[in-house]
Amino acid sequence: MLALMATLVVLALILGSVLGWVAFFKLNSLLKDVATLRKNMQNILHRIENLGGVAPAAIAPEHGMQEPPHISEDLQVTVADAGAVLKSAAVMENVWTGDNETTVEVSASPNLDSQLPGQSTADLVSRLKDQWMIWLGGISIGLSGIFMVRYSIEQGLLGPAARVMLSLGAALALHALAEFGRRRNVSQYQALAALAGGASIILYAALLAALNLYSLISPVPAFVALAMVSMATLALAVLHGPVLAILGILGAYAIPLLVETGNDSILGLYIYSLIITSAAILLMQHVYRSWLWGYMLLGSFGWWFVSLTIDAADGYRGYYLAALAYIYLALPLWDWLLNKPDRGFSESHDAGDKIQGYHISQAPVFRSLLLIVLAFGISIIVEASASSAIFYWTPLVGLLIIAAGHHGDLYKLALASLVIQLIAWLSLGLTFDDGIKLQGLIGPDQFDFLIYALWMTFVYSALSLRNLNLGSNENAWFALAVISPLAWLSLCYLLVTDLSQSIYWGALSVILGVFYLSIALWRLRKGELTAALRSTDQEQDMFVVWLILAGHFAYSLAVAIMFREAGLTLALSAQLLSIAWVIHRFDLPHMNLLLKLVLAVVVIRLTLNPWLLMYSADLHWSLWTYGGATVFCGLATWRLRGNEPLQKWLEAATLHLFVLTLWAETRYWLYDGEIFRQQVELMEFAINTALWSSLALVYYQRHKVSQNLKIFYLYASRILLALALASYLVVLFPLNPLWSGQQVSATPILNILLLAYGFPVVISLLLYRFYDADIRRMLGITFGLSAFIFISLEIRHLWQGALDITLTTGNGELYTYTIVWLLMAVACLLAGSIHFGNSVYRAGFGLMMGVIGKIFLFDMAGLEGLLRVASFMGLGLSLLGLAYLYQHFNLSPKSNES
Repeated sequence: MLALMATLVVLALILGSVLGWVAFFKLNSLLKDVATLRKNMQNILHRIENLGGVAPAAIAPEHGMQEPPHISEDLQVTVADAGAVLKSAAVMENVWTGDNETTVEVSASPNLDSQLPGQSTADLVSRLKDQWMIWLGGISIGLSGIFMVRYSIEQGLLGPAARVMLSLGAALALHALAEFGRRRNVSQYQALAALAGGASIILYAALLAALNLYSLISPVPAFVALAMVSMATLALAVLHGPVLAILGILGAYAIPLLVETGNDSILGLYIYSLIITSAAILLMQHVYRSWLWGYMLLGSFGWWFVSLTIDAADGYRGYYLAALAYIYLALPLWDWLLNKPDRGFSESHDAGDKIQGYHISQAPVFRSLLLIVLAFGISIIVEASASSAIFYWTPLVGLLIIAAGHHGDLYKLALASLVIQLIAWLSLGLTFDDGIKLQGLIGPDQFDFLIYALWMTFVYSALSLRNLNLGSNENAWFALAVISPLAWLSLCYLLVTDLSQSIYWGALSVILGVFYLSIALWRLRKGELTAALRSTDQEQDMFVVWLILAGHFAYSLAVAIMFREAGLTLALSAQLLSIAWVIHRFDLPHMNLLLKLVLAVVVIRLTLNPWLLMYSADLHWSLWTYGGATVFCGLATWRLRGNEPLQKWLEAATLHLFVLTLWAETRYWLYDGEIFRQQVELMEFAINTALWSSLALVYYQRHKVSQNLKIFYLYASRILLALALASYLVVLFPLNPLWSGQQVSATPILNILLLAYGFPVVISLLLYRFYDADIRRMLGITFGLSAFIFISLEIRHLWQGALDITLTTGNGELYTYTIVWLLMAVACLLAGSIHFGNSVYRAGFGLMMGVIGKIFLFDMAGLEGLLRVASFMGLGLSLLGLAYLYQHFNLSPKSNES
């Protein structure tokens, strides 16, 4: 089997070489013919110019002419024909040379636009399809050199020095052959570029073998030699084009995989990768292609990814990523101090839409650096240690922030580095043994992390203030400077569990909050005084906004540390009033987002409490947590009266919290303080029906006033309404006291029936009045049915003192049903006639027919003599009287529905 595989490899190498040389000689012949054709066409164009026409090159748009010059009609056909032939020759040349990236600018007529090199974009599949001979030939040449070294090792034919020298000689001979062929031909041949690329691969392999396999040279000379090979490849790629670049540079990344060195030095691997990356970027100064940059990223990040499984790489990854980031920033435009004017690293600039042709300034530097930041976070998680973290991770953070001081787009990367760090360190404190739990760091890592967090706080704040003084993105840098200390303080509180109960965390957070708010108040007072002296309106001070934001965040962190769960929610809700006062007092519309954020936290926390936290039943916490939050939200609404958009937000939230307060208090008193007790009984589902239906109405009202979350509130409202309906159906059927055995108090009216069956009547009426008009008909039907059921159950309970379908129904109870249902039918008939239309009228008519049937079949079944006569006489007179009233007052049912 091995012999067969070896034979196939040798045949593939021979076939690739033969096909490459056949293509080379065939190409040489064809290009000579094309050159002759081009020369003849140029002579024709010169003759046209001498006759008074304009050559195509002169009328191309890139020559800066606003309007193309006039061409005589007699010459237009000749110019068009000559230009078309010349263009066809150029296309033929491009096809045979395999250069799909280059087009010749020929304009056959004044109305045709010239093509730019950057406008021709062939995907990878098309490129491989068109240039398969070139690629196969170049790869075959490179593999032949590598396998030559391996074969000499396996067979023991030559000594170490002889093997290396043979490989070097073969590589140099191939390079010489490629250069000889290039000089003999005017046009650029991609086959020669592939030949030179294969020679470079052999040089890399030989030098690595001399360093790692035979120890013929020490690391420093080896890397110097590798750098020289990279520089030579760079110089040759300028002459041969991108094919040499991709085969030489990307092949260099793959050499350690192809040649087994037996040396696990991760530092040497990182240095080698950085050298190749630098060479690739220097090369792209002259032959830039976006796909070449992508392959460079693949190679440089590939070795970082491989190192994640190597323990020896711990401590080096941070330096490698920092060096990689510096190379990406400095080399493309030779910005060694990273202080050149803003070049625009954002994604809109990466595309290079405004640059004609190919240029290194089109390189996607921003996205490449973003990958480095992501790799930064993954490396922290992999190393999972705070020991010496200051030395490992500071270089990259400092580099990004310093570079962002002169390049505004890079601020996003500085911020991303902070966020990624926080997420990475927090993940190290999680445990997944029994669900996801936060256990913090363990052992000495806690003290090391404290030192690291203090240092990072200084780095982010100090460098952000340094960039602030440079005058670029002032608001953004100030925000990062004031928020980063609080971010690291929060992380320390979560991860350093040995000190989690210490009051010093809360005290430190309070001190920071007071400090920030004091500076904000001082700046506000100063701004008011300046505006008063100048008799002008006070300008918006974004520094004040960020200080207030940071101050409130510090306050929230302090109460989270120092208060119990219930007190935490109340303390957070108190911020609603303070933020509302700041917005009203100093006219700071930018604080609206903070108010909405705090409001969302309070509402979500109280809404999801049954699934988040459990509280002790010895305290009446529901009143001062739910009720207190409602009061603070109401006061904030009152404070912002006149600010209509924000006031509507607060009004809807106040109503939401008020409903939650009623729900919590009801459960508190019903379950002896155990508000979150879960049990399958009538009371539980009755409370759920009331809560979900009320919240559905509240969320629909919020949907009407919201600007950005209309769809969210609408769908949330409909989901809650569906849950309420499902809960009510459970109350009606499985848990109905008539047959389920659920106990109902003997107290008339004021019992569980009022909540379970009476509240749905009220809420369905409110929904009919204030909810979506598209389902109003269904809500009206729900109101009628729920009212009928509630009244009937109350009649049963009043007569029996309990609800049980097995109890005997007396005549008094039957007559009560008849009288009440008859009154309900009359009310429906009148309501349908006067206002609500045919649907209500038909419902009343149906109920009336049911009542009449009940009278005939049940109520009068046992009557005899004069009682039967009087009963039928009374029923007949009642119906005739109702008909008379309809005719007298013209009470015909309305044809329209309202």
